[in-house]
Amino acid sequence: MTAALRRTISQLFPGKPTFTEADVPSQNGRVFIVTGGNAGLGYHICKILYSKGGTVYMLSRTESKALEAIKSIKFEFPNSSGDVKYIHLDLSDMTTIKPAVEAFAKQESKLDVLFNNAGIGAAPEGTETKQGYEVIMGTDAIAPFLLTQLLLPNLQTAAKTAPKDSVRVVWTGSPIIEDTYCPPGGLLVSHLSSPPRDNFVNYALSKTANWYLASELHHRVKSDGIVSICQNPGNLKTAVWDPAPWIVRNMMRITMHPPVYGAYTNLWAGVSSSVTLADGGRYAVPWGAWHPNPREDLLNALKSEKERGSGEAAKVWDWLENETKKWA
Repeated sequence: MTAALRRTISQLFPGKPTFTEADVPSQNGRVFIVTGGNAGLGYHICKILYSKGGTVYMLSRTESKALEAIKSIKFEFPNSSGDVKYIHLDLSDMTTIKPAVEAFAKQESKLDVLFNNAGIGAAPEGTETKQGYEVIMGTDAIAPFLLTQLLLPNLQTAAKTAPKDSVRVVWTGSPIIEDTYCPPGGLLVSHLSSPPRDNFVNYALSKTANWYLASELHHRVKSDGIVSICQNPGNLKTAVWDPAPWIVRNMMRITMHPPVYGAYTNLWAGVSSSVTLADGGRYAVPWGAWHPNPREDLLNALKSEKERGSGEAAKVWDWLENETKKWA
């Protein structure tokens, strides 16, 4: 069995969760943002944080679906001291990101944890965002990059008074980065400007981008006390793969797990006391553990050229920073 296959199998069948809602401490007085929180694992993240007293902002595209989700969450936990609120955000349209951040800033000065959760897994070939980016990369990585950049002042404000290591940015990876769909050497800047014509490759590259961004953000904000990490929430029964061909969906079902399990991975990354600033830039796997043996070529991409790495993560960051400044 190859190392790549062993890595993939271990993440597709990780056993029973060891960090659940029972392990999440009180979140009274803490503020969270969860993108795509109205459905799937994002819904469970919102629900669990709210049940523990957190103030949760659900950033979603469709208001009616978000409000229905919020109604359901509040009905289930009528005695919570927390709150759940909706803000419009469409990650396929960069012009919605700054208004979303401004709407949040009108209500809160600090942000304790940002969960960059929302994403898509498949789309008709050639589909683009409103600004012309390949839709998977645009939705899963480019837009979350800008959102995170614009929310940094709120994270920095929280870090000044919050308990040590508790202010975090949680990015979303996938088991697909272990696969051959993620090419040798990982994501290159050329993939951003000239995306492949393959949905699975684009999905793998978008999730690799998120690990790059988690690592690069770590280097830039660790002096502020902000923890930035990437996690693979697991292969889950959510709507992310609905656009994929039915035969692909049926084949994947045997490896899929309940959406709440993905929330457990996120919550371990976002609120577990076992995660510290020293873990910044690392990659977590289901259902809350550090990847034991990541791909060497991806680790090499995270290293700067001075560290004898390829420096691709920094190059991707620079490309995105220049590309998105028009919407900042």
